[in-house]
Amino acid sequence: MATMEVTQDMRQKAIDYKKNIAGKFMLVEGAKIKARISGEQFCVTRKIDGHLQCVFYRDGAAVMLNSQGKERAGELKCLDIFAAFMGKKGVKSAIIAAELYVLREGGRPRCGDVQSALADAAKRDTLALAPFDIIELDGQPFVAAHYDEVYAKLTELFSLVSVTENDGRKLKMTKSSSFCCPVEMRTAASVDEVQQIYEEWVEGEGAEGIVVHNENRLISKVKPRHSIDAVVVGYSTTERGIRDVLMAVRHEDGAYQMFGHGSTGMTDEQRAELAERLSAKHVESQYILSDSRGIAYQMVVPEVVLEMSVLELVARGNDDKVKTNPLLAYDEAKGWIMQGMVPGVSTQGITFDRERTDKQPTVTDVRLSQLTDICPFEEQEGATGELQPSTLLERRVFKKVSGAKVMLHKFLIWKTNKEATGRYPAYIFYHTDYSSARKELIKRDMAFSSDEQQIRDILAAEIADNIKKGWEEVQSNT
Repeated sequence: MATMEVTQDMRQKAIDYKKNIAGKFMLVEGAKIKARISGEQFCVTRKIDGHLQCVFYRDGAAVMLNSQGKERAGELKCLDIFAAFMGKKGVKSAIIAAELYVLREGGRPRCGDVQSALADAAKRDTLALAPFDIIELDGQPFVAAHYDEVYAKLTELFSLVSVTENDGRKLKMTKSSSFCCPVEMRTAASVDEVQQIYEEWVEGEGAEGIVVHNENRLISKVKPRHSIDAVVVGYSTTERGIRDVLMAVRHEDGAYQMFGHGSTGMTDEQRAELAERLSAKHVESQYILSDSRGIAYQMVVPEVVLEMSVLELVARGNDDKVKTNPLLAYDEAKGWIMQGMVPGVSTQGITFDRERTDKQPTVTDVRLSQLTDICPFEEQEGATGELQPSTLLERRVFKKVSGAKVMLHKFLIWKTNKEATGRYPAYIFYHTDYSSARKELIKRDMAFSSDEQQIRDILAAEIADNIKKGWEEVQSNT
């Protein structure tokens, strides 16, 4: 197949489409369709669990870019078929939004399968494209008054048409390729009909969700709620009590993966009562996280299990980057210990339903598979690539001598420059405490944060707590 050079303008168009169109769909719970969706003329499409792509075609060549403007490399059968359709229909140039997904014999497509197929040449022929929107056609923006016009054009573009003779009459036979076929669509004349389609496709057939277009060009993404039992590992407060709780699930090896926070669904009485209980469970933590006010969450003993429901779990963000979560270990003596960042999810539409006093924070009751069964995690791209060196932001060393006893405190903070990989925190604080007269000569402490001011505040607090009268600063780069 002919090749096409990817320009910066093309990259920007792919980025803008996700940001301005696909990233602004209204998220609606399946049980609230009648309350949240209005209109009289609807087009309902089946939501496919894949990767959004903008496919560019020009003069026989096709290339697809994700929402970061990154080109999908390697020869793909579905892309060749896309280009063949365009050529057959006489299209000179086009930009089509499509979902890239893996064809399955049983069960619905899964987002996590796409990256695996792209990385394995033997699996690439399982990838398919599902066009769902037309951005440009033959150099002009494609403008439609209603989505049914978009879908009619997609059907025309991606259909294999043959003409046969039957008793002197011409009969048109239409067939689409499974490797490049528009998303499934139905029209509905009422919200009740939209509800019926949702029940058939999502509740009956297990589809991820539906996308609803009305006559006012409003687009809604409709999904079911999912119930998850998780353990509280931290919290923040307001004058009413709980502002947010940090939630985690557990790996089979016992590690805690923190994945969400919120408090929607709690009454004022529940907020006050839970805040009072958690205030007696404070523990130390290497991992520091701030809420939207810049106030650090207080980490606690992992004992309280809450049942929550989520409307959406997302393994890849609008920027097309794989979502990551902190992985923590809990030690009764040391508190929370940071183990790193791992592929995970972000949550949308959290509601807290009740406390599960009948459950314990065990690897069975708050198991990780509650998340992965709904939204399989994705592997980091380029995880083995070259890493940027860290930058030492501050180094402070203090010394005190008392007779034959020598004591040292060394404080350092770094910017890792590796936070974009999702495997490392942005900032690290490190403290070494040495005493020549102590059985344990050296004690070490670390803390991690995503905020530079917070890591500097930790440094200042540690110096204030440890450096008193009689200490002399012997090294500093401040």
